[in-house]
Amino acid sequence: MKKSAFTLIELLVVIAIIAILAAILFPVFAQAKVAAKKTQALSNVKNINTAAQIYLADYDDVWPLWSAGMGCTVADCPPRAGTSDTGSVFDLRYMFPTLIDPYIKNGVNSKNGELKDIWVNPLSDGIRPSKIYNTFAYNHWTLGGFSTCARTINLLTTGVCVTRTTAAYGEYADLSYNYPASSTILASPAETLSFTDGSQLSRPPQYAIASPTGDVRDIAVWGPSDPGNGQAYNVNGSLTIEPLGWRKNLISGNGTTASYADGHAKHVPTGTLYHVLYKADKWKGAATTNKGWSRDWGN
Repeated sequence: MKKSAFTLIELLVVIAIIAILAAILFPVFAQAKVAAKKTQALSNVKNINTAAQIYLADYDDVWPLWSAGMGCTVADCPPRAGTSDTGSVFDLRYMFPTLIDPYIKNGVNSKNGELKDIWVNPLSDGIRPSKIYNTFAYNHWTLGGFSTCARTINLLTTGVCVTRTTAAYGEYADLSYNYPASSTILASPAETLSFTDGSQLSRPPQYAIASPTGDVRDIAVWGPSDPGNGQAYNVNGSLTIEPLGWRKNLISGNGTTASYADGHAKHVPTGTLYHVLYKADKWKGAATTNKGWSRDWGN
């Protein structure tokens, strides 16, 4: 009895069909993976925001300092065990993740400065050089205290903490911004950003006014759910390219995960979070004021 077997032509046809199916399905799998990461990122930032809401209930409705290390001395902020570190505003022991983590108990290791689990943004995981940058940014000028002025001790009463002008800082010239915000003074909590895709801290879109060179990186809002070409620009008389380094393909993306002071979270177009002075290949800034960033929704 003669044995049947595939001919070379039949084998090539089968291989061709498999290749066609793979070409069709691989993009679908990739899209599904991105969609899953978007869902996870939204869940993460929602839970971080919920923890902040619980923190508010325990602290008279006042948002956490962006860093309790402001103004620290060696005595006030003793060195990390086994080091000569005398404390820093950027030491995770004092920053907002550590302040609200007791309400999550997930992902903050203030002993070694590591952020993981719920604090990791899956949309940009592996792109940034350290997980402490691969997280979510706090709208700190509005909610957590302006710059390094909101010191819990040795209150700073010099420099930018007392000399800000409206021309340079808009509503942030008001010295009440030196301190964390009370929920009761937010004109529209449902429209006020709290945490977004970003690197720890974010600034309002009109930061370009205070920084005429327009360092777009300082705003620290990324669009990792729909990456761009890695370049963002400030239009200030002439087009200026800002070097992005490891931020490539994040800051120019069109999709940003955002949460708000009333507790809800959603994905938004990145351009809505930036001033009209800024643009990238996938978005153009749409904001002309600090609406959604500042305490007064009317500005």
